[in-house]
Amino acid sequence: MTVTITRVTEATDRQWQDFWQECPTATYFHSPEWAKIWAFYSRGRIRPAAKLVSFSDGAQAVLPLCFEIKAAGLLSRYASSTQGTYGGWLARQPLSMSHAVRLVDWLTKDQKKSLVWRLNPYDDLAFRAGVMKNLKCKGDETHALRLTGTPEDMLKGFKPSYRSQIKKAISGQSFAVEPATSLGEWQEYYAVYQDSIARWGDEPEAGYDWRLFEFLFRLGSPNIKLWLARHEGKVVSGDLCLYSKKHVAYWHGATLKSHLKTSVSKLLKYEVVKASLLAGYEWYDFNPSAGLPGVKFFKEGFNPVSLPAPIVYVDTPLKRLARSCATRIRLQYAQLKLQPLDEVLHAPPAP
Repeated sequence: MTVTITRVTEATDRQWQDFWQECPTATYFHSPEWAKIWAFYSRGRIRPAAKLVSFSDGAQAVLPLCFEIKAAGLLSRYASSTQGTYGGWLARQPLSMSHAVRLVDWLTKDQKKSLVWRLNPYDDLAFRAGVMKNLKCKGDETHALRLTGTPEDMLKGFKPSYRSQIKKAISGQSFAVEPATSLGEWQEYYAVYQDSIARWGDEPEAGYDWRLFEFLFRLGSPNIKLWLARHEGKVVSGDLCLYSKKHVAYWHGATLKSHLKTSVSKLLKYEVVKASLLAGYEWYDFNPSAGLPGVKFFKEGFNPVSLPAPIVYVDTPLKRLARSCATRIRLQYAQLKLQPLDEVLHAPPAP
């Protein structure tokens, strides 16, 4: 029997939440909470726009879309999901290749729709459907640790220099690592972040406003955890991690300049990895490195696996031209080399 899409409607918040909680391949970035955060922070320029897709055989999927208003509407587009994070679809029950192919078509074939979609590295079906449909994309990757064995096994898997530095930091007992529980602790972390921005040579307004971090705290979400490392009672490093059913994403981090040589950032990540493993999570994800060699080099010290995380762009010819003009200072959209997904998946690793 041929499977077809029979209906596409707006997904309710309850439907979106339920599908997210039950989908085994979901990351935090697929959640309605993630969309809510950016709707607030963007002051409405990003709007949750999830769709409930119903199929002829009774199966259903939720597309965790957001609509991003850009350039007074000229460059507006859908994102799956926002902020360049993993998108795709959510399903309570396993979908077939026929379902996946229909979803890929719906996302990419409507030429009146502009869309950016970073494929979910943990959804193999989406990749196989993309290859079948000869999906064009820009290659990218993420680095992640599969959480198996014991914490000691995980530590043994790190590169020798990282192992020795972390063990030295542990034996010195000069750092205390624990999650933040108060607004004051989040403010302490924000001061560390401001120190990092200054070190990077940026103006303070170049980073995220305090209002984002305050909102994250006030959400009171069990899926958002700010891990802090203290030295003599002072916060010197922090990692903001986002949790879903099986996946932990390291999304934001900062360390005081005065503690860059103490390996506290490496110790902090090991403690988060250890806690995630003991809590039953399957993946700790460093997230893509935005093309920054130094960031990638740092992550590789933990000896993670490289997972493909390519980006699909769908645009009308007019919007493609307008977008290339609007981003000419950065990498021009018109110059993005979009390749068949199959070529991206089998390309040799970047140096």
